[in-house]
Amino acid sequence: MQNQKFRMEFVVHYHEVNPEEQATALTLLYYLEDAAIAHSESVGYGLAQLKAEELAWLLNRWHLQMDRYPKLGEKVIIETWPSSFERFYGRREFLIKNMTQEIIGRATSLWIFYNIATKRPSRIRTEFAEVYGLDPLRAIDDPFDPLQTIGAGAGEGEQEFSVRRSDIDTNGHVNNANYLQWMLEVVPEDIFQNNQLASLEVQYKKETSYGLSIRSKCQIEGFDQLQPECRHVIFLEDSGQELAIAKTVWVRR
Repeated sequence: MQNQKFRMEFVVHYHEVNPEEQATALTLLYYLEDAAIAHSESVGYGLAQLKAEELAWLLNRWHLQMDRYPKLGEKVIIETWPSSFERFYGRREFLIKNMTQEIIGRATSLWIFYNIATKRPSRIRTEFAEVYGLDPLRAIDDPFDPLQTIGAGAGEGEQEFSVRRSDIDTNGHVNNANYLQWMLEVVPEDIFQNNQLASLEVQYKKETSYGLSIRSKCQIEGFDQLQPECRHVIFLEDSGQELAIAKTVWVRR
């Protein structure tokens, strides 16, 4: 199955768009997750089978780049494939295309193969490379170096949130895409309204669950530049433990 990429088609619905009738970055992350899950289902290693063996894929890193966002009613193709399996780490790549096969976005991600019972990483099975169709081509050439966090007391935007039932995924923790909602909520209004999110890098550090209080903080770099950047951190309100850190890059609409 070498070089056999998995493809999945989506249609942008009304509840998935912003006031400009464009799919949101959160919508795109959900599409990418759905395509990754569907790929695993298609090769016989879906959620149910892995759960029966007390195994799961945990997302560690996202890197999304968008040239443009698809519009309401537009059909989108997500093309995905694994580029490497090393010990318990798996890299998965994504191309986001329109119906004429034009690439409008791309993403790369890093996943940890995890034993739910022992709460430790599990070595990836040797047959996965053949079953999934390993292709070393990267959608974004990102070595996944550690992201820079925000120093204590820094930040232009900050807000507390409570983890809701609707935030929880099948592993009993907050869905990875939902962290983006908390991050974007504290981006200064001038940047959010007058710019478009062009690039997103997220590093997940610890899971969280229902009922806990978290705090999202944002620090601006280059506020007056054409491409302002934001540093983000999400941490537990009671202990201050970091849950996720991120970098977003914005361009003028």
